[in-house]
Amino acid sequence: MGICASNEATETGPPPPATNDGSRPPPSYSFPKERGQHTPSSDIPSMTKDFSPVPPNSAGLNLFKKKPKKSVVETAPPGAPSPPHPMAKDPPVPPSRPHNGGGPKDMETDGPAIEREKNINIHGRVRQQRGQNIFAQKIDLTENFETPRFPKSDTAIQFIDNSLVDNFIFASLSSKERRLLIDAMVMETVPAGTVIIKQGDIGDFFYVVDEGHVSFAVDGNHVGACGRGGSFGELALLYNCPRAATCLANTTCRLWKVDQRTFRYMLANNNASQQKDIHDVLRKVPFLSQLDEQNLLRISDALTSVTFPEGERIINKGDVGEVFYILREGKVKVHDIGFGDSQYVDQELGPGDWFGERALLTGDARSANITAITNCTTLCLSRETFEKILGPLQGLIDMAAKKRTLEGVPIFAHSQFQPFEMARLTELLVERSFPAGSILAEEGKPFEPNLYIIREGRVNISSSNGQINTLMDADYFGDSWLKEEPGSPSPFTITVQNDTECGVLTRRNIESVIGNINRLGRPLMMMSATLNKSIKYKDLVKFRILGVGTFGKVWLVSHKKTGVPYALKQLSKREIIGHHQVDGVIREKNIMASIEHPFVVNLVSTFQDDRHLYMLIELVQGGELFSVIHTETRDGIPNGNSRFYAACILESLSHLHYRSICYRDLKPENILIDAKGYCVLVDLGFAKVVTDKTYTLCGTPEYLAPEIILSKGHDKGVDYWAFGVLIYEMLVGRSPFYSYGTDQVSLFKRIVQVKYSFPPGGMVSEPAQDLIQRLIVRRQANRYGCLARGDMDVRDHYWFNVIDVEKLLMKQIPAPWVPRIRDPMDASHFDSYRHVENEPPSNKPHLAPQQQALFKDF
Repeated sequence: MGICASNEATETGPPPPATNDGSRPPPSYSFPKERGQHTPSSDIPSMTKDFSPVPPNSAGLNLFKKKPKKSVVETAPPGAPSPPHPMAKDPPVPPSRPHNGGGPKDMETDGPAIEREKNINIHGRVRQQRGQNIFAQKIDLTENFETPRFPKSDTAIQFIDNSLVDNFIFASLSSKERRLLIDAMVMETVPAGTVIIKQGDIGDFFYVVDEGHVSFAVDGNHVGACGRGGSFGELALLYNCPRAATCLANTTCRLWKVDQRTFRYMLANNNASQQKDIHDVLRKVPFLSQLDEQNLLRISDALTSVTFPEGERIINKGDVGEVFYILREGKVKVHDIGFGDSQYVDQELGPGDWFGERALLTGDARSANITAITNCTTLCLSRETFEKILGPLQGLIDMAAKKRTLEGVPIFAHSQFQPFEMARLTELLVERSFPAGSILAEEGKPFEPNLYIIREGRVNISSSNGQINTLMDADYFGDSWLKEEPGSPSPFTITVQNDTECGVLTRRNIESVIGNINRLGRPLMMMSATLNKSIKYKDLVKFRILGVGTFGKVWLVSHKKTGVPYALKQLSKREIIGHHQVDGVIREKNIMASIEHPFVVNLVSTFQDDRHLYMLIELVQGGELFSVIHTETRDGIPNGNSRFYAACILESLSHLHYRSICYRDLKPENILIDAKGYCVLVDLGFAKVVTDKTYTLCGTPEYLAPEIILSKGHDKGVDYWAFGVLIYEMLVGRSPFYSYGTDQVSLFKRIVQVKYSFPPGGMVSEPAQDLIQRLIVRRQANRYGCLARGDMDVRDHYWFNVIDVEKLLMKQIPAPWVPRIRDPMDASHFDSYRHVENEPPSNKPHLAPQQQALFKDF
């Protein structure tokens, strides 16, 4: 039996059945593209089955659509790194985590090898079944949307509620959310013979059968039926997808129904409203009010709902304080307040009040009893959870104070830095002690330009012309010299008069964050230093097409004079407008222009003409990571190879997250291998700057996190979930949640319930299992990467102990496999698209001036 993966913060639970079937196809070599469409399962549907496969042509900004590829037998396929990497052996397991003996086997034994060979043919069919990218329309929380309400009897309300109870989409709804949903459902009566849903049509409603009988058919074949209490069409609530079955009313039917827009807006608005209410309460708590918005949001996410019946004692006087409470519903009595002669009058608290807050800071003994006067619902947070997710409260308060001080220095206040830049500058503001008599700079001698903020002490600044200035607590100096070159002669002598404590921020550290020191004091845009506007479209020569997608093509091009090869992404303006993706394409371009990292594809330049947008991108010639993982003869790669690729991917994700960019489409097809064998993250079509929460459903089904599926709002945590799924796929050769023939509803249900297992026999080492289980955690607040240390928890995990990050970033570690690249124009790892290279230009009319104006910011 497989080892059970966690499905909650407790990371415990009964092991689900092992699912060691295959689910991956042979390799292909192309630019990133849409995963193939799911094939509906032919199993008889349950009453809650949704016949909604992944929609065709719904990949959004994922341009590089893959055409079906014939199987090719190679004696040594380019993407087949069979020998184990030198780092294949796992580091010793820390004493606190005893090893269970199930170490990695990079070179398979006969048993596992034979078992996996049996699945090769299955994998060959699944390439077309990897879910395409899916997305739903953007939710605008500024829109004044009111959830409709249709009156119902108490009996009808209870009936609908009972009908929803076993459906995974509604299982996580609060009682308030479920009631809002029920109130929004409207009755529809259809006569016998009515086609309620037609196979292939885009889904619009979810239905609950109140009366009558409905049958389901796929391609004309009867596959199931349901009667009173049955439901169908739930995927239509999540995103626009074509129905996979026809649903026919066999009798006159009364149906309760609700549409996607109502469902998603109801959830998003309710969640946003609840977050705002909690935020407002947290802002009133004295020592929490000093924290920034990001930390308050993380506190809000970490709160757990706990109910107390009338009369129950919530807090006992004298107990050690460990939990902070916010009262959501009901009333409590605070009594027996104080000790000795310092007794206070009893108090009564209601919704929006809080108590026990000092537990987060001191853990002092409780000074009063608190009892529920009525049934109460509270939101709770323990000190242990707080420090696990955010770190010690006093440290956060101190950091918030430092940040406010730094933001008050004029040269920083006028610079309009991004929030992540100010946060990083604050972290680099180091506290230093200087004894009396220390000379920080001497007039006329070389000095290092630094910013000093005096916490306590006294400093004299003098010059040969007699000017003297004395600075004390809360004063700062050095700001006017930060743009001076290091080693320049100092214009002043700076002497420490009394023992002094200072916060010091060096020019070197400032430059490491903002890049160009000239951004100090000036509202300059943060742009990549490598964006080369000197290259023009006319300077390029087209050779062949590397990929074709919804919005256009990707060409292999070279510069006429230098001969340097590039990939040119050519996008149709008309198609972009037709798919309502103007903002998305411009966002993708802006994000790519703002980042520069060895493991993220580099945007070289951009152009546009009357019909097209162009993005000139560095050429990555080694093909996809998918083709490394899945070959003609096997699926999955050795432990050390997986660790190497995972380390590269982690660095690219960390670079994006550091800039508050959520990637949202991590999968092997979106990772290319460069000429040295290192991973490069490509296709930032779904990437978005997220400073709080976003509610758009987008991504690839197998890699979606529960919070995306359930429209609960998400942030960078979804990337860490997908990272765990990717590590699992590299090691096992299949997704943890998908097996051949799995329909979309079953896939999403497994994800939401976190039902997966590891294959038996030690295929996945204990350290790798431990990391995966810490990443694939349902509650985002408890997921690795989302805790107090952020990505450092992942980077410092013992599975990565043998990785030297500095050498990795310098590409000084030998890669497990280096692609064979014959010359700078070699495109052998990409499919041939000769049949579309000579297509005539579009004869559609030119865009109107107001349509062209949509792309003025590209």
